[in-house]
Amino acid sequence: MKKGLVDIDWQCISTYSEEEISYFLFLEGKTMEAICKIRNLDNAIVQKHIIDGKIKYRFLVKSNDPSELFKSIAVAGKEDKIHFLNSMGEDNKNKLTQLIKITYGEMYPKDKEAAVWILGELKEVSCLDILVKASVNKSINIRRMAVSAMGKLGDERAEVALLRSLTDENPQVISYAIKSLGKIKSEKAIAKIKYLQDNTDKKYIIDAAQSFLILMEQI
Repeated sequence: MKKGLVDIDWQCISTYSEEEISYFLFLEGKTMEAICKIRNLDNAIVQKHIIDGKIKYRFLVKSNDPSELFKSIAVAGKEDKIHFLNSMGEDNKNKLTQLIKITYGEMYPKDKEAAVWILGELKEVSCLDILVKASVNKSINIRRMAVSAMGKLGDERAEVALLRSLTDENPQVISYAIKSLGKIKSEKAIAKIKYLQDNTDKKYIIDAAQSFLILMEQI
């Protein structure tokens, strides 16, 4: 049985959690009473299983393809996004990242923001080139989110792009670049960040620079 992007195959029941079994029976249209009897579980336990399943699978159930899934994630609240992405299976992660790879160039700015954020949360190293491109976008939000996402990836290949972002015209982008350079422990950034610390009146840049320099001293 298939419900949206959720493919239920009872031949694979041994791979399903207790919560998933109850929830999948619910998706098939079984009543609470029937699920309790089938599973030999109390009503309260089955109810919790179904609630947990709704939270975990709600985006997938409502989406017929990766494009619809992306749109659902894009408009959701931050905590809901994080919870879903953390619990998403590899197959749907791959479909989502593949969609972003193919369509990013044609996306509207708001969708690009969502795409960049998703790639950072998924730590999708295969999409580093998209984040590098996003780091020079004319939108401040997209640039800021791109340098933040590169830090989450923790990939040293992002170093050149992050060093370039230290000269961004927007101070928030600079502060995020400093934090991300700290995550990849960039020695090349030390002199540049010392200069920024001594030549800015933005407290959040000074704080980010100090944290970076303290971190590098400990290496």
